[in-house]
Amino acid sequence: MSPLDSQNPLAQLNDIIAPNAASFWPLAPIYWALLFTLVAALIGLTYLIKRIKKQRKKQQSILIKLQELESSKANFITLNQLIKGVALQHFPRQQVASLHSEAWFDFLQRYATTPIFKDKDTFLTRLYQEKNPVCSDSDFAQTKQWIKQLPKQIKKHHQEANKHV
Repeated sequence: MSPLDSQNPLAQLNDIIAPNAASFWPLAPIYWALLFTLVAALIGLTYLIKRIKKQRKKQQSILIKLQELESSKANFITLNQLIKGVALQHFPRQQVASLHSEAWFDFLQRYATTPIFKDKDTFLTRLYQEKNPVCSDSDFAQTKQWIKQLPKQIKKHHQEANKHV
């Protein structure tokens, strides 16, 4: 060592050691939260899609039954039974099963976008007094519309009920 080297303190320093590159593992807490949120969103979306598909499949099978009734020239009582079955699928049994006469007609009107089956008296006459009440094309068309619009109407009534609470 030269005398100059011993006097220079910088000469005694070692070379700079570069740090290792940062590892991606373990993940930072924010990435765990994002990963959990993404997985939860995918599970929720999958559940929602399956539920919508199931509801559409159920509605399609009902519409096929309606079409079969129409092609077989079913009577009004049979058509009413189909409508009651649809209502029982969407509402609690204790709410729908006991409905008849005017209460049943009012229920149908409450969940219809446009009035269904003309007026109450005509509906009741066709349902209870005629021996073989024939269905018109209008009856089948109105029933089809009622079945298609029912889920939206249920949602609408549910939202309105929540507004008043």
